[in-house]
Amino acid sequence: MSDNPLIQALKEVCLFLDDSKIEYMLVGGLAVGIWSRPRATVDIDFLISAKTDGFDILNQRLNESGKFVFIHKEPITFETISLQRATLKSNTDISVDFLFVDDNFKSEALKRKVAVQVADFSVNIATPEDLIILKLLSGRQQDRLDAEGILEMQKESLDMEYIKKWSEGLGIVY
Repeated sequence: MSDNPLIQALKEVCLFLDDSKIEYMLVGGLAVGIWSRPRATVDIDFLISAKTDGFDILNQRLNESGKFVFIHKEPITFETISLQRATLKSNTDISVDFLFVDDNFKSEALKRKVAVQVADFSVNIATPEDLIILKLLSGRQQDRLDAEGILEMQKESLDMEYIKKWSEGLGIVY
């Protein structure tokens, strides 16, 4: 296994999600590094099958696992993204954000996830198209740059009609 603490943490959280029977896909900076150029990141982001009303159930599973500390008591919302944030007990420098499936796009994106090999394990990850849309949804400058990087690196294989359809439907500009 990789000596990289972020990759070790990724594996630990993927195992937790698998053991908890929570459908997931990797999104965020680590996912960007798979579809584009790697960039510095200090957290791990997942889109999970729980809806925002499943917040209490997720909190219970996080607490019962014994793998997390500093678990937020309420969902955090940025623009159109709702998430639960927790910190790994094994490495308190790494926080984990669990984004909720709270609209049709996120539900569809989760169905389209793909598995990729990272070090010695497999990770479910957003397709490049869905990651671009998720990044554009957040509205932050870094996320726009991430989306542009994926567009540039994956331009030959992207389904631009899919991106256009969802972008128009969600009212985002790319």
